[in-house]
Amino acid sequence: MSYFVAPPRRQGHPAAALLAAWVLWILPGGGLTAQEPRAGKPRLSVLYFSDTRGAPDLAWLSKGLADLLAGDLGATGAFTLVEREELERVLREQELVLSGLVDPAGAPKVGRLLGADLLLYGSFLGAGEELRIDARVVRAETGEIAASARAEGPTARVLDLERELSARLAAALGIPAAPGPSVRTPPGPSSLDAARAYYRGLDLMDAGRYAEALEYFSQSTRLDPLYLKPGKGIEDAYRYLKDFRKQRQRREMNALVEDITALSARIRAPTFFSFGDAVMNPGRFGFRDAAEVTEAYRAHPYRMAGDTPVQAVWNLQNLLHQLGRSASENFGDEALADRCRDEVLRWSDAAEAAYPRDPFLPEVLYQKIFVHADRMDWTSLRVLCERLMSDYPDYRMMWAVEDFYERALKELGG
Repeated sequence: MSYFVAPPRRQGHPAAALLAAWVLWILPGGGLTAQEPRAGKPRLSVLYFSDTRGAPDLAWLSKGLADLLAGDLGATGAFTLVEREELERVLREQELVLSGLVDPAGAPKVGRLLGADLLLYGSFLGAGEELRIDARVVRAETGEIAASARAEGPTARVLDLERELSARLAAALGIPAAPGPSVRTPPGPSSLDAARAYYRGLDLMDAGRYAEALEYFSQSTRLDPLYLKPGKGIEDAYRYLKDFRKQRQRREMNALVEDITALSARIRAPTFFSFGDAVMNPGRFGFRDAAEVTEAYRAHPYRMAGDTPVQAVWNLQNLLHQLGRSASENFGDEALADRCRDEVLRWSDAAEAAYPRDPFLPEVLYQKIFVHADRMDWTSLRVLCERLMSDYPDYRMMWAVEDFYERALKELGG
């Protein structure tokens, strides 16, 4: 993972202009194009994918592919998504299996049930280590095919294949592909195992097996701590299990994850910006005006914290420490806590590599002390303290560094 795109610059590419006077809509000839404004965006429902061979180990892809594609296409801003919960409600109420209904002839009925203008459906086929995914977008009113696409490759690359499929569908519809993660767009799963665990948990959740779903969601967060959806799943599972204390504690952790992902995206952005930069030039950084910048800061101050990249990293490390402590103290989840410690170390190393002479760097390096102490890695703690005392003798927390150094020496028998 690249922690910094490059040493962030104050000058960069201008933000793309917003086409406020036009909206996107499906035309009879196919594709999306601009035309006179109309009320709202087309409503898109992404249906569960069908498994051509019914392979049990790939069953999670049925909801997984649908959910990932919905996220990618929703991020383009071209559609209003029919929520997955609405799809589940219709399935239960109508006692339907949509895979049997969705073809050009059945599309109008499904569209009416879901209140959708467009339906995206498809199938996948696993053969050995290879996977093929096919998808179609049809106009619900007429059943006419608006776009189709295919992606195929190794099953181990299914997350990449889904992104390729999303980009091809977007191109076929004439809309820009979904942007990458940003301050306002959380990332999807970075781990295949985390995605698999989450969607298996989602199946159990939909079946009302909340305690079992909780296990899979927890496994997913341990594999990918900044993947927000399993955290939301844990929160929902505790609500259904009526453990409201755990529900609140997980909700607080989810808020930390959202702050961490947004702040990480801001640090990694090609052009770093501070709160002051955004106030002075809001349009350049995706805000409507200075008032919206101020409102965003008041709602989530940590996401805009830090006037420089290294200061922002220090704030990020504090959030990671909080997340790890909450995981350990409230849920006994030492695996997740340890993943947070790993992230603290990695961000320290990334900041030092990108900004070795930044005057704020000692604050970022100091955060590593807590990780080494928590892990009782006394040798690493001793080496770090010696470096801080040697290279940064005037550091404001030197008294604490000296205390940690003495403890490390004592533990090492020195």
